[in-house]
Amino acid sequence: MKQNILIVDDHRENLIALEAILEDPRRNLVMASSGNEALQLAMKYDFALVLLDVQMPEMDGFEVATLMRNSRKTRNVPIIFVTALSSESKYVFKGYDCGAVDYLFKPIDQKIITTKVELFLEMDMQRRKLQLAVIQMKRLKDENERLLRAMGDCVIGTDGKGVITFSNDAAGFLFDQEREALVGKPIDNLLFRDEEQTLRWAFAESPLVSTASSGRAWRSNQSMFVHGSGDVKSVSVTANPLNLPGEPFSGVVMVVRDVTDQHESSAEQLAREGRRYSRKKMFKEMVLFDRETGTNIGRLLNISIDGFKLFTRQDLEGGKQFQLSVVLPEQIYGVNTLSFNARNVWTREQEGTDEYHAGFQFVGLSDTNQNIIKALLEKY
Repeated sequence: MKQNILIVDDHRENLIALEAILEDPRRNLVMASSGNEALQLAMKYDFALVLLDVQMPEMDGFEVATLMRNSRKTRNVPIIFVTALSSESKYVFKGYDCGAVDYLFKPIDQKIITTKVELFLEMDMQRRKLQLAVIQMKRLKDENERLLRAMGDCVIGTDGKGVITFSNDAAGFLFDQEREALVGKPIDNLLFRDEEQTLRWAFAESPLVSTASSGRAWRSNQSMFVHGSGDVKSVSVTANPLNLPGEPFSGVVMVVRDVTDQHESSAEQLAREGRRYSRKKMFKEMVLFDRETGTNIGRLLNISIDGFKLFTRQDLEGGKQFQLSVVLPEQIYGVNTLSFNARNVWTREQEGTDEYHAGFQFVGLSDTNQNIIKALLEKY
């Protein structure tokens, strides 16, 4: 990236002389022959440095520097005064009061001006790199935040004392608390308990800490439990230390996964699998019809109280509202047909085919229809 230098002098020969001295492929030299022109250019471009002549008609260098210091855009741009005025202290002090960072006296020594310009350009480059690093850190932080929110598994970070320092939305759901409310709480009171709510481990004495302190990952090999809203959930825990082997223990990042379903009895698992098979078979037979046109628009793939997903051979219009009906697999609450309105939220073509999956959202679903869907899901 080229760095812009503004050179201001009302004598063209002086501008040409400074251009000859400072010309470099890494620099963009911008010339101004008056104070007003200099201010206009300063508002238009970002300058790394200004070389400003003091003695100019209409508006002298002191006035230009004062106006630049009063502008938010230019207040931090370094200004070097170039002057043939006396080097007496009263003139020098006036320049510094107006915002100058340095003085060069005519006739200009080429070596001195080159050295000073390179110094201020290097400072500007370091400032730009720092700004870029801050922007990149913020972008990375935002990306990590989005990733944490999107993860289905519960992610929790703690410090070396077991106090929660961050968590994602899935953690708030698992522990039945607001995500922000988890931060600052000790993890052992939430996680290291048995089914009777008795504290099994304190964080400091836990096998998790003894393993992670040596820089190694730890995974629970026995059931751990989370208590929330009256339910007890069985979970597995994987913890990775923030410290490397040989470094002081500074905390862990834990992934907590709900494995309650894996601890169901055989009868419960068979019943659940049976319901899944029945539901899959049911969905194949449930075809939705558009009541306005009388046409078949697709076959049900899944359904919930909020909406449903269809298999269709049409590229449905996003946002369009449909009046739909479907024949139920059996009579429910004395009803054989379910009629409702729904809005198409998305349609995606299945790769390599002329087939689509489409997602719908119910619009104004009645209480009766809600109860029918609940009964359908409960039975199948």
